[in-house]
Amino acid sequence: MAVAKATRTAAKADRRRKAISPRPILQWIAAGAGLLITLAASGVILAEALQPVRPVALSVRVDGEHQAGQSRILDIVVTNAGSETAAAVEIAGKAGEETASVTLDYVPGDGEATAALAFPAGTPGEPAISVAGWSAP
Repeated sequence: MAVAKATRTAAKADRRRKAISPRPILQWIAAGAGLLITLAASGVILAEALQPVRPVALSVRVDGEHQAGQSRILDIVVTNAGSETAAAVEIAGKAGEETASVTLDYVPGDGEATAALAFPAGTPGEPAISVAGWSAP
């Protein structure tokens, strides 16, 4: 009877030892990689949250010009140097006596948007392009 009891006690001790065995090295590596990714993502989010907000700063430039049927088309690029988005951005152009305008849905912060202005073919003069206005989204 004493032998049977000793065998059961040894079996229980053996099971406990297996239950609290050390973690495999691959599991530690995966846990470390997960920790590094989590810390890096948290750092990026924190850095973005601490950046000062820059107001909308729009500029417009002519990127190209071409003829299309009876129209002189100016390809334009609107750049926003601010961190906030500008919505309903109105661009106005004047070449000679002719005027043209276009409205962009939005120009993202630190981004740009493209559009085109159409003037009648043969419109003389260098076009003057400007941002007429925008609203907050």
